[in-house]
Amino acid sequence: MPLEQPRARVSIDGVPVPGLVELEIDAGGCFQAGRFLAAFALGAVPGFDVTYYAGLTSQNVLIEVAPDGLGYVTMLTGQVDAVRIDWTRRLASISGRDLTALLIDTEIAQSFVNQTASQIAQGIAGEHGLVPNVMPTTALVGQYYQLDHARTALGLNAHVTTEWELLTALALAEGYLVSITGNTLNFGPPQAPVPVFMTPGSMSGLSFDMITTLPGAATVKSWNCRNKSVVTETQGAGLMATIIRPNLVQAQAQALAQGHLQILGQHRLIMQARMPADAVLAPGMQLFLAGVGGALDQTYVVDAVKRRLDGRAGFVQDVRAHAAAVM
Repeated sequence: MPLEQPRARVSIDGVPVPGLVELEIDAGGCFQAGRFLAAFALGAVPGFDVTYYAGLTSQNVLIEVAPDGLGYVTMLTGQVDAVRIDWTRRLASISGRDLTALLIDTEIAQSFVNQTASQIAQGIAGEHGLVPNVMPTTALVGQYYQLDHARTALGLNAHVTTEWELLTALALAEGYLVSITGNTLNFGPPQAPVPVFMTPGSMSGLSFDMITTLPGAATVKSWNCRNKSVVTETQGAGLMATIIRPNLVQAQAQALAQGHLQILGQHRLIMQARMPADAVLAPGMQLFLAGVGGALDQTYVVDAVKRRLDGRAGFVQDVRAHAAAVM
């Protein structure tokens, strides 16, 4: 390919694998693992034949992309989860997740006594050799549950069983976001990004989905065993959604109702777009769209980005985003 054409490089255990035919990278964003799929021509060079791919296990994977064909940028660091060999088409495909997989696959084997959420996040990062990008918190974990200062996940009926489930639960309790980018564990409050300006002319495909029947109000009902009292909290107006949770205090019920309405609002207006891929756009970023008209011209928050590189379509990305303003 000419130098200015997009290029990609997939390395397994530090060794670049030749014969890359196509590549998909699904950015995970907060609370999710990023995923990838890479297909290679069997026997592109000696040593990379059926024997090589059939012998893969959970090796480390590094995916780099050069959108301009020049400087490579790291897009994903992860591991091999599965291998598929298509003998008819002479292709070998590997798929897997980013380093979030380390925490998803690790069950909790301890109680976190008298620790804050940030201390737990730093400890888990250290156990897996991840760089902690953790904002400090002050509340001991037990205070979230009004019990003691230990959060135990052992046992058949535990609410959380893996380190990733624990971190996501702690992040939600603190109003934080948790994600892994490269080899860095991010645990902190949401940032206010500067929107990226876009027009329909910068996209090869653009569509909108508008849901008109979503509830506009949420009621949370609870019975607090400790206080021996009924807790009820309503937020919003219009069609009602009722949520029942045990042992909430009034502040928790209010936060749950507000959070539920916020999640519902993210489904009212969805933008889906296809555009030339870059190495920058990521879930959580904002796009300001202008040139469509009406309420569709506004700021959108990116939910998902899926990039694909192959010889037919080139390097493109599919973006899903929800409207930042409630219609």
